[in-house]
Amino acid sequence: MKGRVPRILLVGVGRFGRAHLAEWRRVEREGLVELVGAVVATEASARRLRAEEPGSTVHVGLTDELLRDVDGVDVATPAETHAEIVARCLEHAHVLVEKPVATSPEEGRALGELAERLGRVLMVGHVYRWHPVVQRLKELTDALPERPRAVHGVLVNPPEAGVEELDPNLEMLHLFDVVDLLFGELPEVSVGRRRNGANVVSLRYPGPMNVVLRIGWEGRTKIRKLELTYPKRRIKCDFVDNTIEVATRADQVEKQFFPHDHGALAAQFRAFAEAVAGRRRDVPDAALGARIVDVAVGARPSPVPERPRVAVIGGGMFGAACALEMARTADVVVHERHPELLTEVSFLNQWRHHSGFHYPRSYDTIQEIKACKSTFEAEYGEAIVRAYPSYYCTSNTGVEIPAERYLAAVQGNNLNFQIQAPPADVLDHSKVSIAVRSDEAVYDYHRLRSIVAARLEADPNVRVELGTEVVDGTIARDGSKHLEVRGPDGARRTEAFDYVINATYANLNLVAKWFGLPVEPLRFDIYELLVLRIPVPQICVTIIDGPFTSLVGMGSDDLFMLSHIHDSVLRSVITEDGLPPNWGEIRSNRENMLRHSRRYLPVLDRAEVVESRYATRAVNAYARDFDARPTVVRSHGFGIWSVLGGKILTCVSNAREIANEIAAERGIEATRR
Repeated sequence: MKGRVPRILLVGVGRFGRAHLAEWRRVEREGLVELVGAVVATEASARRLRAEEPGSTVHVGLTDELLRDVDGVDVATPAETHAEIVARCLEHAHVLVEKPVATSPEEGRALGELAERLGRVLMVGHVYRWHPVVQRLKELTDALPERPRAVHGVLVNPPEAGVEELDPNLEMLHLFDVVDLLFGELPEVSVGRRRNGANVVSLRYPGPMNVVLRIGWEGRTKIRKLELTYPKRRIKCDFVDNTIEVATRADQVEKQFFPHDHGALAAQFRAFAEAVAGRRRDVPDAALGARIVDVAVGARPSPVPERPRVAVIGGGMFGAACALEMARTADVVVHERHPELLTEVSFLNQWRHHSGFHYPRSYDTIQEIKACKSTFEAEYGEAIVRAYPSYYCTSNTGVEIPAERYLAAVQGNNLNFQIQAPPADVLDHSKVSIAVRSDEAVYDYHRLRSIVAARLEADPNVRVELGTEVVDGTIARDGSKHLEVRGPDGARRTEAFDYVINATYANLNLVAKWFGLPVEPLRFDIYELLVLRIPVPQICVTIIDGPFTSLVGMGSDDLFMLSHIHDSVLRSVITEDGLPPNWGEIRSNRENMLRHSRRYLPVLDRAEVVESRYATRAVNAYARDFDARPTVVRSHGFGIWSVLGGKILTCVSNAREIANEIAAERGIEATRR
């Protein structure tokens, strides 16, 4: 070959081979190689290719004569043919093989040994290593002193005929390769699940670093994304848009853009040409290719038990709803540390059954409420009290939400209301610019808890363990979750589960720490609610903007709950470990709550304070939309979910979302009541 460029033969001109043919011609025009022809399997394919690519040299069938006349062979045939074709080609020439190197790591290693014995280059076509976004990502990760706690990736294509017979982990293993390039280690735990047309793969690497990938064929759009989450930054990559976004907690966002004609495939071919010519050795070889196949094969979907075991940690409204939904297709255990259900935030709130009037600056939250409301009412409608009116008013000194903006919000979201003010002895009309009567209601908390407890007790597939605290958890190598549980008598035991749902709200990160999951940055507020006795008919009145005070009837005995946007929050803190702080001694701010609220609600002059109730509220620490209160369902991979509830009425919809994901892994429908 001395004195001339490498002579290259392309074997296979199907789905990937067409792209290979075009890029080899580009490299040939650069004078780096000579493309001597392409090999197809049938005469019909040859005629079609000659017609579509005039001037192409096309051969039917691979022969020793062809191989003896070339320096390098590019194998772009289906994966199941790689081992045989590569072995044959190595006897005569250097080989570049489209990923995967083979369909098993053993075959890949055997090919590597053959190449070494024959003194040949065997390069594996892990083309993402030549992608400029990946190369920049490698620079970014190498410069950071720590690894990400979580990596989430999606690589999916719209479904097409024949893909149901293919293995997504092998056909679309690019993200396995990118993670290997970035961090260079093998996973300690691999869990694969099939959901519809895609595989959901959970990998745990030393650190721990948790990698969750969705790979396969689903949806209507090609998606190629990777997101790395560090304690204080997040890196998002889009391989379709060719962008990288780096965001920090300080709200600094840097975006980088890369050309779409980035030529990763051509760059790969140039590297192969240099390796064939003896000028380069740092190319993805068979050992690397076999390692990637090993990861991909190890993460193939494993079967789910006929009735999987599901642990629900937390017996509030969200935990109870999850247990009842999961029980249709699984055996469920609910662990609640208190002697009764619904004792924490499910109790320590104003029991408001939202319609959306509370969130005029967060249309997303309003739409979430509208989407979930009827589903909740179908399950728990008998616990909703609609017998008394609910009003929303805008302060006449408000700046953020004047009357016009509030009306635009409720009208734009098609909320059900009428312009009407509450009685003058309840609200000082001179202090507001507009008042509307909404269709919102309240929960009868005691009725709701009674319904939930009765349903859980009656369900043969649910076991409720009250006074039982989960104190630790681990993920086994087979992907099962082992929970250490302390019972009412103080005795400890360990149980294994296929799935875990964390519905502990403020203690969300305690479960994350057990399982080595990323800690969610949370802001904790210690929040005071005043229970008042007022000798007036039941009513709800909320002042939007300015002081944002809210008086909500509790349904009986002249009892009301009062909150205030500023004075109810006694302390706020973002903890380093993501766990709620020990608040120590709590001092009431009831005098200021009443004094500031009386400005709008003269009815409070007749109020008698019954008690203060204190709740720990948890919200995303760095959310940009400070008015939003969405419920966040976080899939951590490994069959673990966390639910950070924003509003009780979303609990059924959120539970069904998780139930449907679990059911999809078994290829069944999660039936509904």
